[in-house]
Amino acid sequence: MDKKLLIEKIKNLSKIYYKMPYGQEAYIFEKIKNLINEYLKKNPADTDVRLRLVMLEYAPGWEDPELLSKYLNEIFKYDPDNIYAALILAYTQYLFLAEVTDAVFTKLNNLSSENFEILSMIELAKAWYYKCKDNNDLYEKHLLSSISYCNKHVSNYRALAYYYPQKWKKNEAIQFTKKGLHNFQVVFNDDYYSINTTDSDITDVEKFINEFLKGIHITEPNLKSIYKLLE
Repeated sequence: MDKKLLIEKIKNLSKIYYKMPYGQEAYIFEKIKNLINEYLKKNPADTDVRLRLVMLEYAPGWEDPELLSKYLNEIFKYDPDNIYAALILAYTQYLFLAEVTDAVFTKLNNLSSENFEILSMIELAKAWYYKCKDNNDLYEKHLLSSISYCNKHVSNYRALAYYYPQKWKKNEAIQFTKKGLHNFQVVFNDDYYSINTTDSDITDVEKFINEFLKGIHITEPNLKSIYKLLE
């Protein structure tokens, strides 16, 4: 199967997946996973498809930190400086393990790019490392650095908006909240799948990046929690 056909099949199966009642998607999930794994047997260095496999494991209810780490580390075997793999691995560790390991932090420090949005996300990931180390000064420093590279994201502003009240900096928190609120591009309701259209793809990396790294896509409940920071 060529890649174009694989992606077409994934999109068609994604449409079915999103229409099924929550908790009853296992058959479609496994079918997509098997298609990807069969493709990777013949195309082991296709990073785009490997990242699609990671996105599949991030589907709500299917998250498996060990598998996520395994899939991402497979990419590093032939592309040790892959930026998206490093960012997603840092997020995975931060989310599920409440830490970013020294090895991943070293990898983040070795990354380079001429793209300011990517540099912004790298600084955000470094901030997660220091937050887990309870190093507030460097946590704040890297969040501010993230904003200096790109002031069109939300995750960096949001993190500072939550951090500053702990330091009795209410005015600063409000300031960063307002700036972040201007950057949202998509707001969807509490049903994660409501954002999905007929063109949706459960393995879409860009959708993941927009929601969890850039933060420019958000659910209504999460948006309401941000507005509370203005009170």
